[in-house]
Amino acid sequence: MSRSRRAGRLAVATVALAVMLTACGSKTVPGTATGANGAGPTDFAPTTTSAAETNPPTAGHQYTIVDYIRDNGIIETQVHRGDPGTPSVDIPIPEGWADAGSALPEWAWGAIISTDTAVAADPPSIIVVMSKLTGNVDAAKILEYAPNEIKNMPGYENQGDGSADEISGFEAYQIGGTWVKDGATRLVAQKTVVIPAEDGLFVLQFNADGTEDQMGPLMDATAAIDDRTVITP
Repeated sequence: MSRSRRAGRLAVATVALAVMLTACGSKTVPGTATGANGAGPTDFAPTTTSAAETNPPTAGHQYTIVDYIRDNGIIETQVHRGDPGTPSVDIPIPEGWADAGSALPEWAWGAIISTDTAVAADPPSIIVVMSKLTGNVDAAKILEYAPNEIKNMPGYENQGDGSADEISGFEAYQIGGTWVKDGATRLVAQKTVVIPAEDGLFVLQFNADGTEDQMGPLMDATAAIDDRTVITP
């Protein structure tokens, strides 16, 4: 495809999985997940700060990966798990979580959701997306613009600064904060990983979402993913 389908996807991703599971009549979807990552214990969970420490985002539209793709004539191709010629990503399923199974959105690479019955009405989730960018792609620019998608979400506020990282030997960038959906504040965190390819690169993203009181389970899940995920080009 010549046009990125990434625009607007993150806000949809943060709620789509729970909605689909509700439609199926269940929040617990059995199965296993395989996918990628590996670093520190809270690498892509939002960090806790006081109101005084919270840095508001810059006003106005933040330049995103979508903008970079458009302005540089780069081709973005959606990647599904197991597609030939794409990286192998092995992601563990933390205790208390399950693979999304048949409820996985068609545009997602993978997803896991909490099986805690106490939060069955609105469970925390982590959705994984991958795409291949073909053309004159600068990995450094992808990482530079990676956090801006989240910063453009309605009512977004930083919860600690984003930071560069490395996962399974590949460069990454992580950011987390809060945003507002239907008048309610929600947690959101994203980790973006760049994986070089002969004619471009693959972009792998982990999108974590939950209510403010679900920070603990989300941090535990992202820590497990950080510690045990492996990417094989």
